[in-house]
Amino acid sequence: MSTTRRPDLDDLEVLALVARTGSIGQAAQELRLSQPSVSRRMLALERRLGVTLLHRSTQGTTLTAHGRLVVDWAAELLGAADRFTRSVATLRAEGELVVRAAVSMTIAEHYAPAWLARLHAGAPDLEVALTVANSTEVERLVRTGAAELGFVEVPSAPDGMRGRQVGTDELIVAVAPGHPWAERAARAERVGAAELATGGLLVREEGSGTRVTLEEALRRAGHALRPGLVMASNNGLTHAAIAGLGPVALSERALEAQVRLGELRAVPLDGVLLRRPLTAIWPAGTEPSEAAVRLLASAEQAFARPHHI
Repeated sequence: MSTTRRPDLDDLEVLALVARTGSIGQAAQELRLSQPSVSRRMLALERRLGVTLLHRSTQGTTLTAHGRLVVDWAAELLGAADRFTRSVATLRAEGELVVRAAVSMTIAEHYAPAWLARLHAGAPDLEVALTVANSTEVERLVRTGAAELGFVEVPSAPDGMRGRQVGTDELIVAVAPGHPWAERAARAERVGAAELATGGLLVREEGSGTRVTLEEALRRAGHALRPGLVMASNNGLTHAAIAGLGPVALSERALEAQVRLGELRAVPLDGVLLRRPLTAIWPAGTEPSEAAVRLLASAEQAFARPHHI
């Protein structure tokens, strides 16, 4: 290890200023410091380096031969420090303009595009790196720092997370026109929880917010879900239901086009509430970055009455 202590960069800047002005007094004036204070700093720098840097006389201050070398080297070092500072500032500014977010599949398909369009209109330089996954994976990405902000369909923030509800979404059950439940729907007859639990519902995979919402609603009604076809795709489940493979339970936003076109028919339910909150989550003990706050605000603005959990 070197026996010479590293000099303070500020002291090197003062030395460079003394060299440029030719006077400790003039340097002190430009720095708005007292002359004795600048003199002490130069003496301390000489002791630290073990080299005499300045000739001091009543006519002024001049550099020694060693001092001239040190000033030249200091210029290189100070220039590198300035470049480092500017580079870090650029990196920080870029970070402030990028938000890494993870969203559930339903949110990605039916809500996030409007949020991003609103965000881009107000902050065109802000970049959003979006990862799409089911709610369990979104939570994992936020916990590990792979995503700064997550959006999931859960009623409250998971343990170790902070959360804010940005809106609501509702699941519906729909069937192909030839399904027996479609005839009952035409007569305004409702399907109860027991039938729903055992009716071979086409559902999302375990860990998805849609699946969790459905299972919890049935559990509250005293029943356990016995699913039919399970797929990790809203679109795949929709087409399976249209093909007559069974009733499907998805967000009403995911099925609205098919219901409007008559490809599927919504089934009225009895005693099963499938409304769920859309919640933004981030690690407890942290505050979202400015970019994340903007994305969060854009999501909230898409709904009439956002509120905190």
